Amino acid sequence: MTDFLDSKRLYHAFLGGARAVIHAKDGLNAINVFPVADGDTGSNLAQTMHSIVEDSKIGNTVKETLYTISEAALFGARGNSGIIFAQYINGMHFHLSDDKQMSLRDFSKSVSGGANYAYNAVENPVEGTMITLIKVWSEAISEAANKGIAFQDALMNALDYAKKTLENTPKMLPVLRDKGVVDAGAKGFFTFVEGFTLALGNKAYVPKVESLPAFSVQEELDEPPTFRYCTEVLVRGEGISQDAVSEHLKQFGDSLIVAGNETKVRVHIHTNEPQSVSEFLSNQGTMIQQKVDDMQNQYDVIHHRKHRIALVTDSVADLPPSLLEKYQIQMIPLPISWNDNVYLDKLTMTTETLLTNISDSKTYPSSSQPNEKAVANQLSFLANHYDDILVLTVAGKLSGTYETIKRAATGIKANVAVIDTMQNSGAQGLIVKAAAEQIAAGKTFDEVQHFVKQSITRTKIFVSVPNLDAMIRSGRLGEKGGAIGNTLNLKPVVSLSETGAGIVSDIAFSLTGSTNKIVKRVKKNDGARKRGGLRDCPCQHTRTGSRIHRPFHKSGW
Repeated sequence: MTDFLDSKRLYHAFLGGARAVIHAKDGLNAINVFPVADGDTGSNLAQTMHSIVEDSKIGNTVKETLYTISEAALFGARGNSGIIFAQYINGMHFHLSDDKQMSLRDFSKSVSGGANYAYNAVENPVEGTMITLIKVWSEAISEAANKGIAFQDALMNALDYAKKTLENTPKMLPVLRDKGVVDAGAKGFFTFVEGFTLALGNKAYVPKVESLPAFSVQEELDEPPTFRYCTEVLVRGEGISQDAVSEHLKQFGDSLIVAGNETKVRVHIHTNEPQSVSEFLSNQGTMIQQKVDDMQNQYDVIHHRKHRIALVTDSVADLPPSLLEKYQIQMIPLPISWNDNVYLDKLTMTTETLLTNISDSKTYPSSSQPNEKAVANQLSFLANHYDDILVLTVAGKLSGTYETIKRAATGIKANVAVIDTMQNSGAQGLIVKAAAEQIAAGKTFDEVQHFVKQSITRTKIFVSVPNLDAMIRSGRLGEKGGAIGNTLNLKPVVSLSETGAGIVSDIAFSLTGSTNKIVKRVKKNDGARKRGGLRDCPCQHTRTGSRIHRPFHKSGW
């Protein structure tokens, strides 16, 4: 190579580094023990690199090229290491001149600036991790630039220096020494610069076949996480102060990283209050992306799995947290869009928050189907720990969630059954609960599926509503029929058909009348159906709920 880098060479070098990390994903996962031994550092870095490969492009100048790379990295960044790497690239871009090509000295200023950005993004930097490798590699490049060494020789020398530092990371961090591994994030960065260096030298990166450590990280999680939720949010907005964001959010947890540029900021934090993090960030800009992983649930699945069948549902199902934990029911959160922000149902947007704020809002929230890739990742994790996976979804006629999960399940190497419950809300929750009881009783996978399909035919939901506005707006009911009902000021009883479509099952002229019709409907049905509907009714402590609950309570239900 020459002693100057142009846009094309820089771009292809980054692709070489990114692809090297993608190849190394499984090996990096296997040695992931810090800060949380959840075995996903390789996956997170690979996803970040995939974004670079797919979304970056060659610009007219090296700065323009690096800008597209930094934007792609920030948008696709996942996990501690992914966000630190994205901030490193962002810092490189910021410290680069807008020229057609750059010298080794220009490159040195860029990588040194990136190293400072990476360090400043982390609330509590820990040596022996990725930031250490970033620092020493950048220092080696700077030293070579000062000595006037040729570009390729400088990169090879820096790579050798980084390798020696990587091998010493166990001496810097006790948890690495105890497990007999190097830091996964640090090795991920080394793998990137190795691929980067070889690509600039016009050499193909050949993935090394390395023996994995004798232990499996996911089986060696010694302690439950200090904070429950690994929370990541991408916020778009002008002039967001990263320092102010970091200062405010540090009260909510640990492992805080705040990275970004002039138009976007990405936050990573381990916290017990993802909704508080989200609420604050919604006031800083527009939240365009969120990810929340329940690390406590992951720990319990790995160490305290209760049954061999994993039971999964989506967040449309109304189930109390205590029931989810009792049966280890896995939840797929649906995205909620509201006031241009994206939330995750029941994680960063709770029912209480929704009800508190909706009356003052000029817009209404809307849900969408979950991210297919996120669903596939969740199912893949479960496939590593369960014999079978049963997914019970909201009615397919109401949401594309059923089809999304079916597609996501096709690539999972496990026995996965996805069943449309033809229901939503409390009715869907009752079916999930019944399935959980069957699994807990030791029924086979086929027996549980058969029971669920029978339960679907015996389950109905009845909802008394003051008007049909919300259901018309959401598309649950047709505009024509809904408009007629509203014009006549009718108080409908809304239900779902046998295929899961929204219908008006009865009509009254007052809310009391519609409530009474629900009572009569339910009392006609057999005991098997009425068994859980009232006991789990979330509204029985309200005035209307008490009116429904009272006649059944008197009858001994």
